[in-house]
Amino acid sequence: MRPPALFRCAPRTANALLCAAALIPAAALAADSDSASGTETALAPIRVTGSRIDLREELSPGVVSVAYPDDVKGEHKSIPELLDQIPGVYVRRVSGSGSYTTATIRGSAPSQVNIYIDGVPLNTASETAADLSTLPISNVERVEVYRGTTPARFSGAPIGGAINIVTKKPAGFSGSVSVGARSFGGAQQSANLNVPLLGGNLLIGLDNDRSDGDFKYKNYAVGGLKNLVFGDGVSYLADSGDRTTDIKTGRTIPEERRRMNNKSEKQNVLLKWQDERFVLKFAQTDMERYLPAVVLTASSGIGAQTTDLPWVDTFYRQRRQQRIEQQEGLAGWRDNFGNLGLSLNLTWLDKNQTFRNLDFNPATNYIGERWTDYRTKRYGIAGDATYAFGDGGAFSHLFEIHAERYWETLFSDISGRTPASDFIPEFRRIKTNLQVQDTVTVAALGNLQVTPIGRLEKLEGPVIGSRWSPLAGPAGQYDWEPTGSLSVKKHFTSGWQVFGNYGNYIRYPNFYEIYGNGIGYVPGADSNGRAIQLKPETGRNGDFGFGWDGRLGEKLRGGFRLTYFQREADNAITLYATPLAAKYINSGDTLTQGVELEGKLAWSDRADLQFAVTQQEGRYVNGGWYYNGGTSGTERFPGKTVHTLYTPLLVANARLNLHFLGGRLTTYVEGKHTGRTYTDVTSWENSLTTFDLGAHYKIDKGWRLSAGVIDLFDAGPRQTAGGRVTAVPYNRYGCTPSAPVITGDPGTDCAIMGGTWGSVYSELREVKSNVGYPQQGRTFYTTLAYTF
Repeated sequence: MRPPALFRCAPRTANALLCAAALIPAAALAADSDSASGTETALAPIRVTGSRIDLREELSPGVVSVAYPDDVKGEHKSIPELLDQIPGVYVRRVSGSGSYTTATIRGSAPSQVNIYIDGVPLNTASETAADLSTLPISNVERVEVYRGTTPARFSGAPIGGAINIVTKKPAGFSGSVSVGARSFGGAQQSANLNVPLLGGNLLIGLDNDRSDGDFKYKNYAVGGLKNLVFGDGVSYLADSGDRTTDIKTGRTIPEERRRMNNKSEKQNVLLKWQDERFVLKFAQTDMERYLPAVVLTASSGIGAQTTDLPWVDTFYRQRRQQRIEQQEGLAGWRDNFGNLGLSLNLTWLDKNQTFRNLDFNPATNYIGERWTDYRTKRYGIAGDATYAFGDGGAFSHLFEIHAERYWETLFSDISGRTPASDFIPEFRRIKTNLQVQDTVTVAALGNLQVTPIGRLEKLEGPVIGSRWSPLAGPAGQYDWEPTGSLSVKKHFTSGWQVFGNYGNYIRYPNFYEIYGNGIGYVPGADSNGRAIQLKPETGRNGDFGFGWDGRLGEKLRGGFRLTYFQREADNAITLYATPLAAKYINSGDTLTQGVELEGKLAWSDRADLQFAVTQQEGRYVNGGWYYNGGTSGTERFPGKTVHTLYTPLLVANARLNLHFLGGRLTTYVEGKHTGRTYTDVTSWENSLTTFDLGAHYKIDKGWRLSAGVIDLFDAGPRQTAGGRVTAVPYNRYGCTPSAPVITGDPGTDCAIMGGTWGSVYSELREVKSNVGYPQQGRTFYTTLAYTF
């Protein structure tokens, strides 16, 4: 076992700066005028009727924000839309609206963020990151986002941070019903009922969300080629005819498109019984969705007269269907014995993911093209103990211990599998975590709060099922790994607050990263078939900042928080693609730095404003992000910054609520800006800015009507990609597309007809293109809800 790395600070300037920042408050703030009184003033949350973000001090020694779904009820928002309001968080809808959705925190990879439901991990070994699109929102009480320190009560040591989704607590006899509709075949229905039962209360929750997602957009590559003129003055169309026409069928490839196979529907059921000591919960999610094709650019077939254009059309029409069925259960106990608190949770999860290509091509039938089946089973036990002592003395302590163990098995099958294929039909692992936290309050320093956290975790195999196994060492396991963090926080009576945090972290590779998924992703091995061990990601992160909360006048109150953060990740695990297949590799070390600003203002009960801005940059510090052929981004593009991918440089969100008629009518306007997001060293998604408008009206006796528009200016479908310089082919003396089709190959057809195809030239030209997966645009919605 290596020596603990809890207080290890590397000699680099940035590390030293962060370590020092965590200790500055203890020395510089000891002379606070409140030191003698021994009292403190926490950042009090401001209630915002339309939407509120709390800065909840009691939840974590680090930076945490809390959002409440009921505040935006009726707006057809989901958990991802709620997370958009929180600083440092970027939600990526990988294939468009309703599809696989992940979250990054402070520029991390989605796989570096842990997602929990009521403190139970949602991340499994069968996914690179937890899918937020499957989560319901109607029966969620709050969403907690931990961006710096992750408290010891959560499992593992996430490099990127943690998101905890807390379901509603059953209470008394009450309930609600909600029915809504929106554009593009969208609809939401939900209902919940709370009833007293067996000395406690039972919550029954149901909800359904569906969308056709068949919005309109333009294919900019097609339109861009129509106006393209080469450097020698030759028009793209004049030289070779209309290359935006399919020469095999004569059909014009349309610029105006409608998104195909973007449908999704999910149903969720929640049963939760709870009294003062016990809780029992069962949840089920059923989701069916189709996986839309990527929007092609000039380099993907649109820009050349080739026979792949009919295939492209077929590819777009393929109904690639995915179904997800997930059941999870929890049995928990919690009790207090004086200053000692104890709890124990037993959990299980059963998740089925099936893929079916309803229009697959029997002529190709590559592995996984027709169908795949994945089933994950997981059982867990977790216990917590808290003990408070020293209250009223020089040092008061809140000591916490968390221990857990999870047994997880992935069963899988796939079409096109042969005995020679390196496919994993069964994968097992056992994860063990032990974590200790002590929150120390120093009275002599004005109730300065210092919180050290120590962690030990271990991943065990055996790893089976592959001729290249094991990839994780001779026994298929990783040894105990120590990590930890130190947080410091100080409040002032004047409403000011300062804080700092520094820690190190670890993330183990999951099933996809070690073994691939059978559909183009393969296990890591060299040219001789020998296993290349995939190392866990390790890293260090820290932050420091200050904030203020209070009154600015008789009716105006507000607060803000400004935070600088930094993260270093070693042996970052990323995807390495070749023309034949792709695999995950340790691509190098990354450095991410940024600044967060979050704030809120409220003017009496008439108006309130909340805003969040995050500016960040992530980059490789020693090469990394490898291309086909084994060259790194810095080798291929000397002098250019190799950015970490799919993390925007700037994210901003602001929401203004106006209240009328004594609070019965609330109107809001919300704006969101996502800045440049790199998808490669030299290409990126251009910025996207959207605005939402809406209103909520309390009719009478529990009835409430909501209506509005999402993406008012229809910006989503019009988002473009930048930096894509494409080699556009053209010929000077070729045959025209009207030549009779014999073989399907232009050159051969020209020769048969007695013509000459001529010399083919190409130029590097930047053709305007779409992002790979355009987002749904202007969407109108309305919702009627009744609460009793």
